[in-house]
Amino acid sequence: HTIIGGLAYDRRDARRIPMFLLNNILGGPALNSRLNLAVRERHGYTYSIESAYHPYTDTGVFSIYMGADDGNLSKAMALVEKELAKVREVPLGAQQLQQARKQLIGQIAISNESNLNRLLSAGKTYLHDDRVDTIQEIRTHIESITRDQILDAAGEVLAPERLSLLVFRP
Repeated sequence: HTIIGGLAYDRRDARRIPMFLLNNILGGPALNSRLNLAVRERHGYTYSIESAYHPYTDTGVFSIYMGADDGNLSKAMALVEKELAKVREVPLGAQQLQQARKQLIGQIAISNESNLNRLLSAGKTYLHDDRVDTIQEIRTHIESITRDQILDAAGEVLAPERLSLLVFRP
């Protein structure tokens, strides 16, 4: 079990919106995330890999989790580092960016089909921000994300010197 992570943007930071999209591209819940495709699907080095971004009131946390056999760990880590370097250095193409936006908007729409999810999200947002964004406002924020904003977030949050590594071997 391996986790790589570090500090990210808090919930009041405008850069959190591009960070949500970056996380989704890199290792979000979809099977077509970059980490899943590179490490799990193409090479089979890990049985599970995902990233997560959680903005809190005073800070945020970005993490990548993967489970791999000891024999594949160094190869999997090399691929993760390669994907992190790619998102820090190579801007998304227009079509990639548009597809990533649509995917995130779709995931939010599906999540909001559950009354429980929608109400929990609205309650949390209202408690923290004293307001609730509509689905259309969220969609507008996501559609306005630029590739430069994603590069900036990746360059800052995913800088190698800002990330820590923990490996658990049973």
